[in-house]
Amino acid sequence: MSTRRISVVLPVYNEAENIQTSLRGLWASLKDLEHEILVCYDFEADTTLPAIAAMPDKPPSVRLVRNNIGKGAANAIRAGFAAATGDVVVTTMADLSDPPDRIPALAEKLRSEGLAVVAGSRYMRGGSQTGGPFLKRTFSRWAGLILRALAGIGTHDVTSNFRAYSSSFLASTQVESKAGFEIALELTTKAHNRGLGVGEVPSSWRDRSAGTSRFRMWKWMPNYLRWWMTAAIAPAFVWAVLLGAAAVGWYFTRAQGDRAPIHAAVVALSALVGGAAILGLRRARGRTLATDAVQAALWANPWHASLVLGGSAAVDIGVTLALAAAHAWWSLGTRGVHRSDARIR
Repeated sequence: MSTRRISVVLPVYNEAENIQTSLRGLWASLKDLEHEILVCYDFEADTTLPAIAAMPDKPPSVRLVRNNIGKGAANAIRAGFAAATGDVVVTTMADLSDPPDRIPALAEKLRSEGLAVVAGSRYMRGGSQTGGPFLKRTFSRWAGLILRALAGIGTHDVTSNFRAYSSSFLASTQVESKAGFEIALELTTKAHNRGLGVGEVPSSWRDRSAGTSRFRMWKWMPNYLRWWMTAAIAPAFVWAVLLGAAAVGWYFTRAQGDRAPIHAAVVALSALVGGAAILGLRRARGRTLATDAVQAALWANPWHASLVLGGSAAVDIGVTLALAAAHAWWSLGTRGVHRSDARIR
């Protein structure tokens, strides 16, 4: 079992201008806690290394980790994961964009709630973002907001790499990212899709004032889209089935004459109940399964209104309830995992 320690993984690439300030900030925030700071670099000529060696006040918790996996930010972070000895592993940037004083809050939430991932969120209440390219900010914000609304993922900020991970979650998860900082979205998506806990704490982000950013938005965009779609595809399918069935039912109201308003009300109520059932299952197991489309089809059945108005309401409601309950029992018991049972200890 990992020691109760915060392991800070700090990927660097020629960060001579920022590294000393970054390490001092990390030490000031963590010196009273058991921790280690893992500076992960790709090559011995990296300007970060002599800048660290020149520090008269270099924190005693700093360890240098050579990335022998392969070049790139994602591989540097993976090397840090492999070297970490703590129960909480935090990724942050050396460019001073992330506030080190929020790391204890990330670790506390992860430990106290038994979560797999906790994000430092720019987009939740209390968070903020200063600077950065307009398109990057816009895509990042909307990617998180849409995924949270659609899939119920536990953070408003799915792209930031200011993250805390449970070491046991990392040990049980294969990291596939090899290019860039999409590694955070990959791990958050995998935790969510396994029904593990994903949380967030408010944080700020400020664009770097020195050095050169290695972020390659357009080059890495396909990798971000891959993991975003992995989290979104099942819930998108389920909600599309619900809306499609409700739309067909609404279309049938035109043939109901004087009873059209009642027919429309039954269709709307059925769709609302179906949506509530889908959300209830999502809350119980931590994510939406594609099989939840069964709930959408049962509750938003276009023929509900005709059966209710035709005098078969009790039978119709009884059959629907029985089938919906059977699906819920099956999906929670055999296809899904309750969030409380899946938390990382």
